[in-house]
Amino acid sequence: MRFKERLKKLKRRISIAIMLCISVFFFVVSCSDKDSDTSLKVGRILMGTLVEVTVVGAPNQLKEFAEAALTEIKRVEDLTSFHKESDLKQINNDAGRSPTKVNPELISLIQRSLDIAEQTDGAFDPTIGPLSRLWNFSGPEGPRLPNESEIVEARKKVNWRKLDISPDKHEVFLPEEGMALDLGGIAKGYALNRAAEILKSKGAKGALLNAGGDIVTFGSKSDGRPWKVGIQDPRDKSRIEAVVDMEAGAVFTSGDYERFLEKDGKRYHHVLDPSTGYPAEGFESVTIVAPDGFRADGLSAAVLVLGPDKAKLFLEKYPNISCLVVDQSGKIGVYPEGSSVFELKN
Repeated sequence: MRFKERLKKLKRRISIAIMLCISVFFFVVSCSDKDSDTSLKVGRILMGTLVEVTVVGAPNQLKEFAEAALTEIKRVEDLTSFHKESDLKQINNDAGRSPTKVNPELISLIQRSLDIAEQTDGAFDPTIGPLSRLWNFSGPEGPRLPNESEIVEARKKVNWRKLDISPDKHEVFLPEEGMALDLGGIAKGYALNRAAEILKSKGAKGALLNAGGDIVTFGSKSDGRPWKVGIQDPRDKSRIEAVVDMEAGAVFTSGDYERFLEKDGKRYHHVLDPSTGYPAEGFESVTIVAPDGFRADGLSAAVLVLGPDKAKLFLEKYPNISCLVVDQSGKIGVYPEGSSVFELKN
């Protein structure tokens, strides 16, 4: 009897030992999986919107990567802020009085914004600050509807050609009192570009950086598949108009549906036409897919301002850029025609 009991106990111990071995095996496999590339998503309120960083790499580095990206975006926000204390705000404060000595990086950014102003014949204008102040879409008090005389006066102060830059002295000068720079049309694109460069330099395998629906990507997801970016219906947030597969590049949308006010049944949105002083008309939204965020950001706003009559001709100058527009009747258009970049869903 004792022999049988001992045999049973021995068999039980052997079974337990086998199970422990199996458990250890699975634990080792699990640890091995943790050493392979995975992803982490972190969000923070920056640049007036929710910024989300999804980064791919070794698990023990992901938090460091994400924090570095968010820190860089915050740095660019501080550099380019229109409302907070910044070099940009100091340039505006000194308008009509004296040149302002500023960070060389900001001078380079302003010069690049002037390039877009020239390419778009002023549809994008970094000196739109007087109109931005007037409508106040980005201010803490919220937007207001200015009267016609206010708009006429503010428009007189908007002219990118008058901006004086002295790169060798690190100086920027707005020659007339009341002039103001507003880099809101390219700041997010630049910030996401910079964050992507920081992540690459640190060894991240891929990332998707999302600032309120404006996106810069590189690499791929942790499973090796490309990033998928959805473009929403400007009149129904629950619907997706199109999907873009992305590995490296940017998807930026300008539209009349995020920041706006309504008065007497008319919608007034935050993308202002420098030539009229009023919100751009003709499109509900414009989405640009481009190699980098800076260009995608600036051109999405510029095409919205150009409107249906001029947009197609303008976009023919940019063979490496794809564009999806939704006009005011809800009709979708794609440039260049027949482009396979956008997978239309409706």
